[in-house]
Amino acid sequence: MESGGYNPAAQMSGCLRFAEFELDLTAYALRRRGRRVKLEKLPMEVLILLVREAGALVERREIQAALWGSEVFVEHDSAINTAIRKIRQALGDDADSPRYVETVIGKGYRFVARVEEGVSLTEERRRDGPRPPSYRLTRGRQEFVLQPGDNLLGRDPAARVYVDHASVSRRHARIAVGSDGATLEDLKSRNGTFVDGRRIDSPTEIQHGAIIALGPITLKFLALAEPASTRPMTGSRP
Repeated sequence: MESGGYNPAAQMSGCLRFAEFELDLTAYALRRRGRRVKLEKLPMEVLILLVREAGALVERREIQAALWGSEVFVEHDSAINTAIRKIRQALGDDADSPRYVETVIGKGYRFVARVEEGVSLTEERRRDGPRPPSYRLTRGRQEFVLQPGDNLLGRDPAARVYVDHASVSRRHARIAVGSDGATLEDLKSRNGTFVDGRRIDSPTEIQHGAIIALGPITLKFLALAEPASTRPMTGSRP
């Protein structure tokens, strides 16, 4: 395996399916029966690595080399243990009686479920029926195109929806876009996140026309019938 800068999803496109789950490599998303399962970046990359090598032992040193390389210093063992624990939580797996991720003590891990390659449910629906909506946020004349997966809202220059205002936290909120819609989540912001005037404290599904407030700053959520252009819009971030 190559070390440094390795991205498991970049090595394959399409979808890997096991049991009631699908691992959509193109959208970088895990879904269970069509609904998105939240999984952070590092556990997602470890899961992709294990699923791609289904049936084979993936040693801990291979995971370390693949994800960090030899020149990056982190607490590898702790990070890998945490990633495996979060993967099991997302899949509802049991370390003692694993259906998906088996621990080989002193060595590494093996993905034991049967894996099939194919197209994602999103792609199937695109082929078989009307194209799914695309999602945008508007603020005055600014327009932000939301991408599949997680979209960060805040004052962080790297945010997908960049709002440069002192009352907005750097990592204020997140919109998760999946095949079944969009969900807004507050990220413990200082001044709160609101939907149509109601403050939210848990992930909340949002609909076309919803007014989202990051503290005093308001944006409008749009679900469009036609897919958004990939051309960067005014105010959007790469």
